Amino acid sequence: MFFLTQRRRLLSWIAAAVASLILVISLPLLLNSKHETAQAATTLRVYAAVSLSEVLPEIESDFNAANPSLGVTFVNTFDSSGALLNQINLAANESAGIPDIFISAATTQMNSLQNAGKLAAGWPKTIATNRLVLIRPNSPTAPAPSPTIAGFDKLVNGAGLSGRRGIVIGDPATVPAGAYAREVLQSTLTGCGGGSYNTLLNSVTANKLVFASNVRNVLAAVQNKTLNGNVIDAGIVYTTDQRISSTTTLIATAPQNCHSAIVYPAAVLNRTANLSVANSFANFFSSTAAKNRFTARGFGVPA
Repeated sequence: MFFLTQRRRLLSWIAAAVASLILVISLPLLLNSKHETAQAATTLRVYAAVSLSEVLPEIESDFNAANPSLGVTFVNTFDSSGALLNQINLAANESAGIPDIFISAATTQMNSLQNAGKLAAGWPKTIATNRLVLIRPNSPTAPAPSPTIAGFDKLVNGAGLSGRRGIVIGDPATVPAGAYAREVLQSTLTGCGGGSYNTLLNSVTANKLVFASNVRNVLAAVQNKTLNGNVIDAGIVYTTDQRISSTTTLIATAPQNCHSAIVYPAAVLNRTANLSVANSFANFFSSTAAKNRFTARGFGVPA
């Protein structure tokens, strides 16, 4: 009996020793595994033109599905390209490495960053294109313009046209869609605005231009038929914006010779602390999956 008890104690001691040894050996491996998992998780902050609000999250989801080991979390900020540029240039954002990636709706803002030496090597690259359209509410505010607005050159009262009130566009100073719209209204080429920009701009009562802070606010103003106390009869947005609206009617698409080419350049900023992952994601915009997402939403893509 004595020897049996001693044997049991010995076996228990050996089992405990083995368990302790396994724990000592495996603990560093477990901690290292957790460390590697934490290291693999990356947050990318993306500043993007507001017209990309629907398509960008779709592309980000596709990227994560194709690269599960990277574990990327995306934090998106959408606004007009000019407003985003102002945020990028804040000293606090620069020192914090924010954002990692910028996607604008025109070359103007991107060129500003490039000229200031703030882009990573190899950028920018054009990832998408768009078209400009004139839209109106499905049911205009009574009394409706007479006759119904039928084109970019039919926005000014007179010559048989009456009852036109507010025409909304993005502020050309900060909103690329507004800058393109100004070009259309200034142009006298066929299908363009008939040189009506200054007439609309300088009107102080009815039949005037009303500025919005980004292209989605232009869309909202047409949908709501009002902005800042002005009755809105029509507005100029991208075709991709009008496609998401069920309460507006497409009047006309601007011929491409009425305005500068509408392009979306993307770039990784050299302030990023996640250069490798940021480059990997930004290059994903040229993938078939990303191009399919763009075209499904009505954007064009580079050949």
